Amino acid sequence: MVTDLAEVRRLGAAKKAENVAFRRYLAAHHRPVEPFQILAVEIQQHVDCTTCANCCRYSVVSVGQAEMEAIGGHLGLGAEEVRQRFTEPDRDAATSRVLKSNKKGCVFLEGNRCTIYPARPKACRDFPHLAVGTHSLGGRVSSLCRWAAWCPIIYNALESYKRVTGYHHSKAS
Repeated sequence: MVTDLAEVRRLGAAKKAENVAFRRYLAAHHRPVEPFQILAVEIQQHVDCTTCANCCRYSVVSVGQAEMEAIGGHLGLGAEEVRQRFTEPDRDAATSRVLKSNKKGCVFLEGNRCTIYPARPKACRDFPHLAVGTHSLGGRVSSLCRWAAWCPIIYNALESYKRVTGYHHSKAS
């Protein structure tokens, strides 16, 4: 299992085309996502996310009113103050809000730790979106392949699933 972040980044980037071909292979062969999810859950048990936090550095996290209220409750602030201080309009959906980020990632990231962990938004709680039986947009293989260079869990799960499915990448595919 590869856990060194620089190596995950290098290998994930190098396998970008292969992962696109693998997505197509899975779609063409009607492979279920559940075996992949089971592998990912097993791998996740061996990865300490606090040594990485790339999800907090590179994600755009949508937040709803209930999540702003939960964050506010955790911080001792009102939801409107959370909205004003810690969120901004979503560029892709004018009526939605996303957590602000800075040069280091999410506004709530300190080192590799989330300062609002008990009140973190659903998207953060669910990352890397690999729970068995879930079929969220974030859990689609196409979405996951984009994270292969950033997340050791996703990188290793994809590589394991390639072996399980018997997938062999050829440069011509």
